[in-house]
Amino acid sequence: MINSIDLSKVHLRLTNISKNATNTVSFKPSEAKEPLDSSYSNAKLICIEKMDQSYPLNPENNQLIKNWSIFAYDESVLIYSALEGDLMFCSSAVIKIEDEYAYNLTVLPFFFTSIKKLAETKIDGINFTKDPSLAKKMAMVEMKTTSILDAVEPNSIVLIDGPLVAGNIMAYLINMDEKLREKNCIPIYFIKNSYSRMVIDFDPELSTIYNSDFHWAVRLLPDQHRSSLFKYTDQYNPRDSKVFTYLKPSMGFPMRIEMHSKTYEKFNPLIKDVIDLLSYFFILQGDYANPQVRPIVIAEKYAREGLKVLNIPALLQRLGFHPTINQVRFG
Repeated sequence: MINSIDLSKVHLRLTNISKNATNTVSFKPSEAKEPLDSSYSNAKLICIEKMDQSYPLNPENNQLIKNWSIFAYDESVLIYSALEGDLMFCSSAVIKIEDEYAYNLTVLPFFFTSIKKLAETKIDGINFTKDPSLAKKMAMVEMKTTSILDAVEPNSIVLIDGPLVAGNIMAYLINMDEKLREKNCIPIYFIKNSYSRMVIDFDPELSTIYNSDFHWAVRLLPDQHRSSLFKYTDQYNPRDSKVFTYLKPSMGFPMRIEMHSKTYEKFNPLIKDVIDLLSYFFILQGDYANPQVRPIVIAEKYAREGLKVLNIPALLQRLGFHPTINQVRFG
């Protein structure tokens, strides 16, 4: 068993399942994130500002960085399909902007299997499941929320890759969001890709013209502008509520940012300044091909590096897992 190896702030746990070693594992790792569901049902949408108007961004209005700590989160995931089950290696990074980037990095392995003799196991990292897709999402969100809550300090603006309201894992994220707000933090969530049609379905005429809200936003917004603010509330569970807008801070694709409605209410006088600060971080990144806020890009780089320390193909060879044919063919 390999357990609790400290690799300079990288905490690795791996359970060695007893198997005969093999020399046939030669495939390369493939990176894949489990998709998060950002569709909405039974939703009530309110446009807080003027629907057909865009609002200019001011990236020079970045004074909040002097009085608030800035944290950012991202993760990187490698998934291997083996005959024994699916292995997922998840690297989670939280960075803080200082004179030099400070970071917390966690790298954990998970094994998802339907082998019945492992159903009652209490060994950390082994997950008996008949629904691997759901089990992977749950493992990722637990790691995500724990990493963020352990690392983020009070009075911080927290930039988090991924949606707040996201299918069957939203309860975990909303609980995390509440705990951050109790620490006087402003959690902001970033969505780069989504098939959401909430805005265009809000106006029947728009739904005949556009394929998605992102399609609407890219046509509506000039560079360095944002859309109006919208408030979504689930009709059956009002706790699932958020305020969101689409930003187009430079040439290229827009991005949706969102926050919990209670965050919007608590920090309302600062929200426009926060959005301007985000536009500054977009400009700071300066990459039209990768339009993200700079702190999340840095967190992403740390997360990817976290996976490299494992030498995963050699690790799997020692453990004796047998890759599926598609894993060998496509990686």
